[in-house]
Amino acid sequence: MISTQSRPIGIKRLLRASFTAVAGLLAVAAVPLQATAGPLTGTYTLSPANVDTGFSVKVLGGRPVTGEFKTVSGKMILDQSRPENSRVSVKVDLTSVHTNNDKVTGFLKSAAMFDVAKYPVATFKSTRVRITGANSADVEGVLTLRGQTKRTKLSVKLTGTKGNGRVGFEVSGGFFRSFYGMKAGQPLYADKVNLKISGTGRRS
Repeated sequence: MISTQSRPIGIKRLLRASFTAVAGLLAVAAVPLQATAGPLTGTYTLSPANVDTGFSVKVLGGRPVTGEFKTVSGKMILDQSRPENSRVSVKVDLTSVHTNNDKVTGFLKSAAMFDVAKYPVATFKSTRVRITGANSADVEGVLTLRGQTKRTKLSVKLTGTKGNGRVGFEVSGGFFRSFYGMKAGQPLYADKVNLKISGTGRRS
């Protein structure tokens, strides 16, 4: 989970500071390329123990269906000098889907929905990062689910740094299940699956 004592990170502010410092050094002497890297630059491992991935689907006239994916892993590469070059890749073990209702969980694993017997894993790979604020960005990418790959977009916020080379993050977004052949229950159950992800990445 993300510590409430984490310090906010101003990506743009840190970027400007890094750029100014590097420009000054270059004017005096030849500076190695590594000097342009900021304190956040690096590769971070996303492990299941440090990533919480929840989802919700609205229900017409009722409470939404909510649940989680318990096994999510991946890698996040941050480039503070050029944030647009940052990228992320994530793997979701769909067999780890869980709700507070065994019948609903079983239905989500069935051929009508995720079809985990044939497609046990979903993946997301970023294709573009666009900075939207001091500590936030829109991450465009491709989501592969049930053997089909579609474009989607997630909003990412860095929430702070922690000890031992860790960085906190929050992600929001979602996807339309009908794009992947999961139309069961519509329109009673909404098409869009909303995602809320939080966690910490550890520098590799």
